[in-house]
Amino acid sequence: MNAAGVDCIATDKARPCLFVLPVNDAFLVCNPPAGVASLVNGPALHRLRRAVGQVPSAPSYPSLSDDLHQLAVLLAQKPEAPPAATGPLHPLFLGLLPTRSCNIRCAYCDFGADGPQAAAMSPALASAALTWYARFLEEAGHGRMEVHFFGGEPFVAREVVETAVHRSRLLADRHGLALHLEVSTNGVFEPEYAQFVGDYFQAVVLSLDGFQEVHDRHRPARAGRGSFAQARQTAALLARTPTELCLRCCVSTLNVHRLEEIALWFCKEFQPSAINFEPLTGNSSTLAAGLLPPDPYLFARQYAKAHAQTLRHGVKPVYAATEGEPSRTSFCPVGKDALIVSADGRISSCYLPQEAWLERGLDLDVGRLDAQGHLRIDTDAIVRLRRLPEDKPRCARCFCQWVCSGGCHVHHTYPGSPLAYEPFCIQTRLLSACRLLEEMGLGSVAETLLDDRQAMEALAQRPSDLFEDLPENPMPEAA
Repeated sequence: MNAAGVDCIATDKARPCLFVLPVNDAFLVCNPPAGVASLVNGPALHRLRRAVGQVPSAPSYPSLSDDLHQLAVLLAQKPEAPPAATGPLHPLFLGLLPTRSCNIRCAYCDFGADGPQAAAMSPALASAALTWYARFLEEAGHGRMEVHFFGGEPFVAREVVETAVHRSRLLADRHGLALHLEVSTNGVFEPEYAQFVGDYFQAVVLSLDGFQEVHDRHRPARAGRGSFAQARQTAALLARTPTELCLRCCVSTLNVHRLEEIALWFCKEFQPSAINFEPLTGNSSTLAAGLLPPDPYLFARQYAKAHAQTLRHGVKPVYAATEGEPSRTSFCPVGKDALIVSADGRISSCYLPQEAWLERGLDLDVGRLDAQGHLRIDTDAIVRLRRLPEDKPRCARCFCQWVCSGGCHVHHTYPGSPLAYEPFCIQTRLLSACRLLEEMGLGSVAETLLDDRQAMEALAQRPSDLFEDLPENPMPEAA
């Protein structure tokens, strides 16, 4: 498989660009791909509504002020939607799943830690994948070698990880590549090992679900004890190493009220590079454990407080659905040519267990690596997955299609998923609107919105944000 082996013709499918959202007693008008947004009152919206459609044929509007005229012209821009990727294979990264096994038993785990895929990858297979990847990058003219480790818990298969780390360093040096190693871990390993992790990995994502009583409920050890003490100790040790430490906090009904407090503690005790707050995804295990996802309106309000707290301490706050490039085509590695190698040699674009996406009618495999080191990429699968993010019926009238791109293909916008907004959509719509307001210098407007449940519902549950679907009289004063 050489660097020129994959191609894909860009879609002709047009995506809407112009949206309007009710914010308190005003309206947020935006054209995300053009980078244009403005908060206007009802009468101004009414005049804009009439003017925007005439922009191509009428360069001036005597009835509009200079500011509204300029806004109408900007809003009427129709930049092209970001197309599906085209051209040669360009992997976002190489992912390694050393094992699905884990040394703790998280109540919300959906990565197959207790399933049949818990065997460890062979060091030889990991080395073969890395050898192919480094050679591919050099031939394709790419200068960065990015390798991610995930699980289960990667450090359960320590021999595999250590072999892969040292092999990556050797290959990067041999092929003239800048190396970035990243690992997601529960942090439950002996203190002495934290130095190795901190020294050899450029980034570590460590799960710490807040204070002990909640963390131990969320993430118990297999022997029945909690995992908090070890995770906290590891975080503190990693904070003193060169690695960029990101703390990932899973949010349930148990800790959603304390996000600001948790953020402050994280910032002061660990000085991480980033804090990622992710709402719990409900499944049969969480129900059995009595854990529930947070109310999306409450999560949005509490996350906004934590967001402000982390910024005050120079730490990056993260809610994954509002992160990434301004107009991303996919929420996750799917559709971005990521190559994730499982212990059995399957190569896919998704970290979730194969059975999870097969149940949704999805095939996310893109190739295979055999024990002899022969790697095969299915070019048809690459092309198909590049196009997968385009088919999201629920997102067609939502302004967040330019932000979250529909969220997880398995959990949120799988084939046949309901058209109605789900909790993920609600919190993402609210936080995305607040982010726009903050970028406009209107943080106080965002705070007012999040303090008013009725205003939040009016924005979050609006069935269509499209400017073209705006009623003639969206508010009485707009008549």
